[in-house]
Amino acid sequence: MGQAREDGSTIHSGLRTAARAKLHAVHTAGSFVEGMSVWLIDAHPLMRAGLKAQLDGKGFAIVAEGGSLSEVFAKGGAGLPSLIVVDMNLGLAVLGEVKSSQPEARVVVLAEHAELSHLVDAFGAGADGYLLKSISTDALVESLRLVVLGEKVFPGIVTNYLSMLGTSNGNHERVRIGEVPLSQRELDIIRHLADGHSNKTIANELSITEATVKVHLKTVLRKIGVSNRTQVAIWAVQHGIVKGPNGNGNGNGARTPIRPR
Repeated sequence: MGQAREDGSTIHSGLRTAARAKLHAVHTAGSFVEGMSVWLIDAHPLMRAGLKAQLDGKGFAIVAEGGSLSEVFAKGGAGLPSLIVVDMNLGLAVLGEVKSSQPEARVVVLAEHAELSHLVDAFGAGADGYLLKSISTDALVESLRLVVLGEKVFPGIVTNYLSMLGTSNGNHERVRIGEVPLSQRELDIIRHLADGHSNKTIANELSITEATVKVHLKTVLRKIGVSNRTQVAIWAVQHGIVKGPNGNGNGNGARTPIRPR
């Protein structure tokens, strides 16, 4: 299902993962290993260089890059990719070719704008994620990890379109706790953390992988500006997400408003 991120991207649970990294064989759905092999396909060398600098050393290994799929093949891309990042400007035909040539790899497109029609076309052509080029490095890394783990990722503004059309569901809905935007998935994880549940228990309760819980937890920590699980629990009580020992949401009994975005 879908969750919104602080920087405007939304995560949607979905398709399985079955890909092989350069150094590790990954045949289990929803798994991530350090050194996941990545292909970068973008017509602009500077863009590829920037992406490579952002991803290298963060759990991903750029094993091939080029301005087109044929260029990547001509350079003799090392091994099968687990993830392929493609410039949306190359067109849907290229995206289709990429997915057809590497059906086991996860594919993410990078776009200039959050055009709903383009996003629909991209997912229809086989994309597993649709991200904006304005995304921050941390959010990019987290989003790509989630895609590898089997999630769908797309800009949160698309959720706003769906809401206006009356087609969003509870998993796509975003709320604000004070000034912090959170998705329903993130709220669920915060509540479980406040109840003292382990990552394994949370994963079982939400029907997601433990690795996915860890990535969401990292996002939650960043959003609310804390550094550990205990601080998340305290924050949840203070903001009325869960009840404290006195039965109230926070110390003075006043509940922080939760506003749909």
